[in-house]
Amino acid sequence: MAPVGYKNVVLAEKANIAPSEMAPLIKETFEKIATGFYAIEDVRRLMTKKGLLSRKNKPILKSYFYKLLRNVTYIGLIDKFGEVHKGAFEPIITEELFTRVQRVIKNRGKKMTQYKLDNEDFPLRRFIFNKENQKLTGSWSTGRNEIKYPFYKFGSRGSNHRRDDLNEMFMTEMDRHGLRPEHILKLKKFLRDRLQKNTRNSRVSGENLKNKLSGLESQQSALIQKNLNGFISDELLKRQLDEIDAKKFDLEALLGDLEAPEHNIDGLMAFTEQYLQKPSTVWKDVSLDKKVKLQWFQFPSGLVFNGTKFETTEVASIFKTKEVFQPLLSTRVDLTGFEPAASSVQMRRSTK
Repeated sequence: MAPVGYKNVVLAEKANIAPSEMAPLIKETFEKIATGFYAIEDVRRLMTKKGLLSRKNKPILKSYFYKLLRNVTYIGLIDKFGEVHKGAFEPIITEELFTRVQRVIKNRGKKMTQYKLDNEDFPLRRFIFNKENQKLTGSWSTGRNEIKYPFYKFGSRGSNHRRDDLNEMFMTEMDRHGLRPEHILKLKKFLRDRLQKNTRNSRVSGENLKNKLSGLESQQSALIQKNLNGFISDELLKRQLDEIDAKKFDLEALLGDLEAPEHNIDGLMAFTEQYLQKPSTVWKDVSLDKKVKLQWFQFPSGLVFNGTKFETTEVASIFKTKEVFQPLLSTRVDLTGFEPAASSVQMRRSTK
């Protein structure tokens, strides 16, 4: 059966495949991922909106999308039964493009930064604003004896702020929103209960899918036996086997999405607990890209510095769980309390 981007055809009385109307979308998919500027999941969502769909006109599942990106059929090769041969059909992409995509996948498809906008020496640059909405900049100033000192300031004419002092003030502001130990315990319980429930549901769904797959395989065996006994023709056998293969393919894709490693809440929370109680202890020791991500995560709208202290209108929802877990208010947890708000983050980050 032809993969997405191809269609089954008959050429010179022989079964073959040829590029379909989806071929340009397949090529664009590989080209976008090859740049390294997009996360693979972002490309999948984008190309789905553009019309890249499965044979049943449904969004391509994550598990199949990765198989699609590794499929050598798109460079004109046939890989079956442990052998690789050149096919008598038109490739959709070049081998060079295919190889570049494999490198990106090997690097886990992480989004790469096109321009180096951030500076290791000044992590708060462009994250903090003043009352006039000017972004914080950073530079080194040369003092006596040609010694250089790091300073932050707003605009070219703004007052200098010692980098280390402002960094310390920022870490204090981070910790001011930290959770207390009792909130961490309640959060662990909530996550553990929710994960156990989801795991049970996934296990039941997985067993149902495996049973359906087993049933389809039994149907295939029965059809082959009927053909051998002369009850159905080769043509009917092929058509029915193709239909069953299509159903099996979809079920296996669904099963692949369900299959995930077991998670240990306590293990997962080991790092998170430290961060949620005292965010600065994590922030100060991680790489620049992680510093920037943690800053925007905790303060989605950035921070405003009035010269003596920080102000913000928005804090990450996870730091509001202490409000959600207040005793006597409710025994139920509002799930929206765990969803990060994103509207203002886009507004601020778009100005970077």
